[in-house]
Amino acid sequence: LTLPNLAKFSAEEAAHKVLSSTAGFIHPMHNRLSEMFEKAKTHECRAKIAEHFGLFANALAMETKFPFEDFYYPNMCKAIPRYRDWDNLPEGVKVQDVQYRTYQPDRETVPEGTYLENANELQVLYVILTHDKPDVTIRLIESVFVPDVTRFVIHVDGKEKSDDTYNALAKYTFEKNDEAEKEGKPEYIRMVPRENCVRVNWGAFSMVDATLKALRTVFGLDYYDDHPHEKGGDQPDNPHAFTFHKLIHIASTTYPLASNTEIRNTLASHPLDANFLHIILKPNVPSTSVWGYFVECDDALHRIHRIPPLNFEKGNGIDIYTSSQWFIISNEFAWYLAKPPKGSFVEYYLDYIEHVVVADEAFFGTVIRNTHFCSTLHNDNLLHLQFDRWENEADGTRDQRKCVMRDRNHCGRSPMTLTVDYLPVLELSGDLFARKFDDIAVPKIKGHIDERRRKEEERFVREAKIIEEQKKNGTEVSLPLEEYEFQGEGVLIVAKETVEDEEPLCLGLASSGNQVMLQPCFKDDVPPTLSSDWQMGAVIIEEIEGLNRWDIGPCSSDGELKRNETGELDMFPGVY
Repeated sequence: LTLPNLAKFSAEEAAHKVLSSTAGFIHPMHNRLSEMFEKAKTHECRAKIAEHFGLFANALAMETKFPFEDFYYPNMCKAIPRYRDWDNLPEGVKVQDVQYRTYQPDRETVPEGTYLENANELQVLYVILTHDKPDVTIRLIESVFVPDVTRFVIHVDGKEKSDDTYNALAKYTFEKNDEAEKEGKPEYIRMVPRENCVRVNWGAFSMVDATLKALRTVFGLDYYDDHPHEKGGDQPDNPHAFTFHKLIHIASTTYPLASNTEIRNTLASHPLDANFLHIILKPNVPSTSVWGYFVECDDALHRIHRIPPLNFEKGNGIDIYTSSQWFIISNEFAWYLAKPPKGSFVEYYLDYIEHVVVADEAFFGTVIRNTHFCSTLHNDNLLHLQFDRWENEADGTRDQRKCVMRDRNHCGRSPMTLTVDYLPVLELSGDLFARKFDDIAVPKIKGHIDERRRKEEERFVREAKIIEEQKKNGTEVSLPLEEYEFQGEGVLIVAKETVEDEEPLCLGLASSGNQVMLQPCFKDDVPPTLSSDWQMGAVIIEEIEGLNRWDIGPCSSDGELKRNETGELDMFPGVY
């Protein structure tokens, strides 16, 4: 520090010299505030930044704790063991045992009512977050709508530029609910009231807040906010709450891959209290140098200082877990999030997570993993998501909203837009939904998905009729009724040039590793030549090398493979 001789002044005057000097330690704080104020234009935002910056400055001056240094809440999860070091798991425990947790107990071992017996009776509620393109949201709604058992709550970004989207969807909602009322049916679409809509910003707590606001609308709590003297708002089955078994939380850029029957069958094959989230079940222990304390205002994130990462070993009682913000949850867990009980973990954790960057990926999974709801976790959100490159790897201009850390090369990323050539991957994924789709950039992909969903729905109708007939005839029902793979004991894949050779060669794997090679089709003690009608015979396991036998199945339902009379496979391309 470049300072005058401080011994010449009184203690108070010396302190003033240090704090007022441009060479004193107050100067970097002045520069830091100036830098933060560049992104903040309103008085309210600059005052908010100053207030939270002051929490750290005052803690230093008063020798008190920084924000959240004494955070503690006991982990109430007893059903899932905690393994921090995945490289040194206990003997007999594998990473897949930890990560790929399922929740689908045998129906015979659980109390009656744990499962819904008839999947057609499953009440599904979709919470949809959107900010533009109302036609996209409407198409999504109509693609998953099943009369009498489907309901929707829509949250539109609270920014002024989304007003037209809100108005268009409000008009659609009114028309559809009006049609239902004329048929003597209740409303099935709700909008989060405009005054409650959140201004959503990338990586900010507002994404979590928008979801929580939508959950309050699900349970009719908006009504009780406006009518505080009416009773009932403390119950999930109050007169203004939507009825549902499962709540599916998605963005408007999501689209269903499976038919509505398959969606319901899949969800009903799990207990009613099952919660489908994708969580990395290894505690997240970030470096303090990257775990920042942020505030959100003027539609931007502002980094204030560092925030202590929560960790069991550090005495916080709980751990943070990274998870997807899109999920399928039970009525009970949705109510817990919408109206947290006094003193609950979620109520306590909200104060902390409000200041964490990308809060949506550190909130929902952390809540369920540290509460009693962890026993109902099925660790798969049934949503296919493919991420793009990190923003710091972008060619050309970066999206600076995703680069908010002190190190400007430490950036976030977003999901990539799915294209038509990705359709086989989506079909093989086994997921019920995928994201993200762009109807302008890739206009045809949803049409192909719609066609496949239509065919799948027709298959379910055919199977239902066959099952009914088999039951009437007393015949045992075996599913699936339509097989796609070739029948028999697998197949040999013979190199065409060697079919007539004394020692034909087959496609196989090396005895170790995954190297694919051509090797003799049969064991040494088996006559090697192929008979004239070899392609019609079964594969006799005892005669072949174990790594020569294959199962052949479809990589897509679009197009077909058929075996011709010579044993060769002919390909018949599909639409895409």
